[in-house]
Amino acid sequence: MTASLSHHRPAHQAAQIASMVRMRLQQRVPPPLPRADTALLKAALAIMIAGALATGIALFLTHRRDEQPSILQPARVGNVALIIPKELTGVDADDDSSRLVGMVRLRLDWPTLGPAAPQGRKRLLVTLSPPDKVNEPARQLATYARFLTPTVWSNPGGLVVRAFRKGSPFEGDEFYVSVPDGRGFAARCPVETAANLDEPCRITFQHRGMDVNVRFPRTIIANWAEMLGGLRHTIDQLIR
Repeated sequence: MTASLSHHRPAHQAAQIASMVRMRLQQRVPPPLPRADTALLKAALAIMIAGALATGIALFLTHRRDEQPSILQPARVGNVALIIPKELTGVDADDDSSRLVGMVRLRLDWPTLGPAAPQGRKRLLVTLSPPDKVNEPARQLATYARFLTPTVWSNPGGLVVRAFRKGSPFEGDEFYVSVPDGRGFAARCPVETAANLDEPCRITFQHRGMDVNVRFPRTIIANWAEMLGGLRHTIDQLIR
């Protein structure tokens, strides 16, 4: 019995020692990365930081560019002083050819009435000029009435349409007027539109001491009340 216990004791001690060695090995700290791996890791980290900085700078510059104030151009139409944002004139910021004496031209997008959009979008071509008696509503209607045919038909937007007589100064145009007397809206549109003319219809009305001449697409004529209201509001914002 004593001999048997003596025989198993070395084996038991060997097992304990092996177990302790395994525990010590598991607790050891992993060896540091080789120098080459450390350098690669540092390079990758530097690239990531540089990319993040570049992205941040680009976003900052873009944001600053978007926030740049409009270039404002003073103008005077008759007795009315205006401040016109350059982008509403439809010309480049360094182009001085738009400086007109006594009148202002605007190119506006429809329906936003902001700066005119690229080709393919509807737009309004607006000219502000000193008031002329021939553009007073009553006088315009009296002038046109002499050349109109008696035939009347309705049009969307609550307008009525009349044609001009052959041989008259307005032959080939149609006259769109609001009811009952045309004082709210009176515009001329050609029956046949030239291929290169996107804004064939025209109307002139008076607002804040100026004549407002507008060329616009026929397709928006049913929105005449919205168009006139928006233009009056836009012009009010320009007056100083």
